[in-house]
Amino acid sequence: MISHQHLVEEVASRARLGDEEAADAAVHLVLAALSSRLDPPHREHLRQAVPPHERGALEIGALRHEAEARRGDEAPHGSADPLDALLADVARPVDATPEQALFLAQTVVSRITAGDTGLEADLRGALPEAFGPLFTEPGPRPGGADR
Repeated sequence: MISHQHLVEEVASRARLGDEEAADAAVHLVLAALSSRLDPPHREHLRQAVPPHERGALEIGALRHEAEARRGDEAPHGSADPLDALLADVARPVDATPEQALFLAQTVVSRITAGDTGLEADLRGALPEAFGPLFTEPGPRPGGADR
């Protein structure tokens, strides 16, 4: 398991975020968005793989998932494309572009699955195929990602 400090430093460095506080917020946004798309067993696997500091974000995602299930949302998260909806959930709070949100999501996912191929395989299997780009190592940082 990656440590909280290492995860935040990696995200801050790779995404060229202004500070570790911004990186911590990005990690939480991505994990909450990802968690809200997982069923309880897969969410638990993710919870076991992330540092304790990040686990609150997974609970936020779980609550969002449960609320949508209670409402009977046919297209959860407001989009026909599940990846677009996840990226919107990441982008909206920080006023990022979809490209910046994808870069942040790829960075977080690549850091938490590095060295844990079981977690990566589990998440890939639990999510629709449309989420495949999340498991690609991020390329060059899109312009303006230093929010």
